[in-house]
Amino acid sequence: MACLTNYTVQCTDVVSGLVGCFLFDTMHWQKTGEFKAISPVFSDLAAFYNATTHDQRKACYLERFSK
Repeated sequence: MACLTNYTVQCTDVVSGLVGCFLFDTMHWQKTGEFKAISPVFSDLAAFYNATTHDQRKACYLERFSK
């Protein structure tokens, strides 16, 4: 499995149980496969984009291999 950004779109935050769009802890995801929010969880993508900056939202290529 791979991630191409450091944010989610309508995923569940493992800590709060909330579903939405948020920046997530990439290292935690690589270790566990869980999305752990490091920003507020926004109800929709428009709200997320309005509250975050391009510098916070990053393109990336992260891989995680299931055991």
